[in-house]
Amino acid sequence: MDIAPPVPTAVAWPALALLLGVAAVADLRSRHVPILLLGGGLLTGLVLAALVGGSSALGHSLLGVAVGGGLLLPFVLVRGKPPGLPRVERGEALGPADALLLAAVGAWQGPLFALQAAVAASLVGAVWALVAWCRAGRRRGVVFPYVPSLALGAVLATLLR
Repeated sequence: MDIAPPVPTAVAWPALALLLGVAAVADLRSRHVPILLLGGGLLTGLVLAALVGGSSALGHSLLGVAVGGGLLLPFVLVRGKPPGLPRVERGEALGPADALLLAAVGAWQGPLFALQAAVAASLVGAVWALVAWCRAGRRRGVVFPYVPSLALGAVLATLLR
């Protein structure tokens, strides 16, 4: 069963591609993605869903936010490592920006797409982590930004639709 996204694809993808691209570049350059950028992207998706599709699309968009943000929220709360391991320093684990970006993707494209993008991003992130680990001489504690993985995951999920 294919459910239409809350915001029509012709409107959503140019805006979402811009959001994903700017967020990925920001994370690669400074390891910091402005929360205002992500929050603005999320709110814009919700507002457009409501304007274009009414309350039904808004509900679908809100469910996308809950699924997208909810998938990464537990990892943000434990800072990416299970209890009992050494304290995680800033930038060493999934952060609020990662969860907000996936929530914004859900706002624009709905809950099923947010789930598909998360799965694809996990695969991209695993490959990226393996490459980073090998390049670092197989040392422990290799750190890399995850927002680009989320952006590529969303693009892959779109291509595999």
